[in-house]
Formats: sequence, C-alpha cells, structure tokens
Amino acid sequence: MSRKIHISIFIQIAVWVLVFLFPLLFIGRESDSMITLPRYLRACILPLSFMILFYVSTLWLIPKYLFKKKYLQFFVIEIVLAVALVAGNYVWHKKMIRPQIEQARAAEAKAAETAAVAQGSAAAGDGVAGAPSAVPAAPVRRGPSPVVFFIRDLTSMAFVIAIACLVMMWSRYLRIEKSLQQAEEQKTKAELDNLKNQINPHFLLNTLNNIYALIAINQDKAQEAVHQLSRLLRHLLYENQDNFIAASKEVEFLKEYVNLMKLRLSPNCKVTFNSTIAEDERIKIAPLLLISLVENAFKHGVSPVKDSFIAIDISQDSSAITCLIQNSYFPKGAEDKSGSGIGLSQVQSRLDLLYKGKYSWEKGVVENNVYRSLLKLYF
Repeated sequence: MSRKIHISIFIQIAVWVLVFLFPLLFIGRESDSMITLPRYLRACILPLSFMILFYVSTLWLIPKYLFKKKYLQFFVIEIVLAVALVAGNYVWHKKMIRPQIEQARAAEAKAAETAAVAQGSAAAGDGVAGAPSAVPAAPVRRGPSPVVFFIRDLTSMAFVIAIACLVMMWSRYLRIEKSLQQAEEQKTKAELDNLKNQINPHFLLNTLNNIYALIAINQDKAQEAVHQLSRLLRHLLYENQDNFIAASKEVEFLKEYVNLMKLRLSPNCKVTFNSTIAEDERIKIAPLLLISLVENAFKHGVSPVKDSFIAIDISQDSSAITCLIQNSYFPKGAEDKSGSGIGLSQVQSRLDLLYKGKYSWEKGVVENNVYRSLLKLYF
C-alpha cells in the first residue's frame, strides 16, 4: 500500500510539472521571444486554476456529492467554481498580462518605425529615387474577445473536471474490487475452516471405530493404535493450520494412518504404500486433502473373508503431484454405519476452493471390480 501511494504521488507531481511547463511554449509568441521569470509566473495562472479545480473536485465535490448521487448539487457547484476561476483568469489576463503585451507590441512597432525612417533617410541621402517618405503603421493586434476567452477556458475547465471524475471513479472501482476480493478470500477461508472442522471429527470417528474393534480382538494392538493415534492428533493440532503444508509431512501423516489401519486387518488383505515425494519445503499440498481418499479405500476395499488389496502410490514430477489409489471394491450396504460418507464430497469441495483449474480427478470402478482414484494436483 505504501508503494502504491508513493507511485500515485510521483505520477501526480510529474503530470503537474508538465502542465506548468506548458506556458513556456507560448510565452514570446505575442511579443518578443524573451522568457523571463515574472512573465512565466504571470502565465501560470491558468495551470494554477486547473490544479485548484482538480483537487477541489477530487478531494471534496466528487466524494461528497457525485458518489452520494447528489448530482444537481455537484454540477451546480462545479459550474460555479469553473466560472469563477475563468472570470478570475480573465481579470488577471486583462489587468496584468494584456497591458504588458500591448506595451511590448508598441515598443516593437516604434522600433520598426524608427528603423524604417532611418533606412529611408539613408536612401534619400544617397540620391535613391522613390525612397519612402512615410512608414505605414503596424496593424493593431487585439486579444480574443471576452466570449471567446470564456468559451475557451470553460472548455478547458470541463476537460479538467472530466479527468478528475475519471480518476476518482477508477480509484473507487479499484477499491471496490479489492474489497470484493478480500470478502471472497474471507468467504473461502471460512469455507475451508468449516471443511477442516468437519474432516477432523470424520477422521476421528473412523479411527476410533477401528480401535474399538481392536480392543475386542487384540488389546496389545489396541494400545499401539492409541499411541499411533496420539501422533496423528499431534499432526492435526499443530501442522495443518495453514492452507498448504510441505507435501512430505502430509505423506508421513498418511503413512502413520495406514500403519494404524493395518493393525486390524486380516492376513487376506494386502496393503502397499509407495511415495516418491521429496523432503522439500517448497513442495506444498493442502493438509488432510488425501486422507479422505485413503479412508475411502479402507472403508470399501477390505473384506473380512475375501482376498482384498489396497495400493497407494504418491509421486511427483516437474508439473504435478499425483495420488493413485486402487483397491478391491466391496461397497457397503445401507446398514453399515462405519463413517458418515462425507469424505469424498469434502475432497471435491476443497479441490474446487484451493485448486480450481489446477487439478484433475478420475474416480470410479474399473475392470475386475477394482475402484480407482487418480488425483493430479498441478503446480
């Protein structure tokens, strides 16, 4: 914000320097070619009028009247101010500048007449026939009429008012856009926080169900599961507060979860977990994004009596992180209460919020009754 303010101030100073240099282009055209400081300062009355009108409009009239839809008051005050400045400029020009211009012209005419008379006398003394006996008077050049003066300057004032309105409307548009963007970011953050708050109970529900089942089967494994759960909870509490964390930490969390889930599995279920994610803090991923996919694989990919498998493969290349999960498919019936079934919908919502336009996700049952989920997150 400070940088933008400095840039705005620099641009305004540069523009006004150019505006106040304009009189240098015209000084001397109506009289002699000499540019003096007093003459330049007297010619700066019009740029000074532009500056007064611009800042009165931008700092007071436009915010107070135009933006509050008080159009009549705005136009009346602008017209009165513009007419007052034009009238003051005309009086200044008539009383201060015009007499000096006429005086300079009279001096030019007198000097020209003297030179012509001297040239004629010299020619007569040399016996040149037809030497001029008189010098015609120089034509009197008059300034613009008051009507032309007022129309010209009022047009310039209207142009300044239009520029002031455009500048303020553009500035207001940028502020509104920024406010909308901030509101959208706050809304997105609130939605993400809400999804995270849903993920944690959903994750705990499934994990506690598994530990509950282990207690009846093997108390030693149940104790180990509680210990592993404590490490997982540490990750939930301290390492997933940001929208993105190091992908290597998320993979480590998934490994812990898979090891916890394997404690209650029968020997007829084969679980493999492979990862080629580098331990690089620059490679980021949304926390708890993949856990729902893994949970879904354990929920629908394990059978207590039939051979089953779960294969998890997480990799990366120069353009994306890829998560491929394949598992045998044993869909749960309506009577199965293990989990709330909201995991995949949460994944979709978070992908749309965090990776919009930067992900692809293919999921569904393929041949041999295998469920396949292929998620790619592009950098």
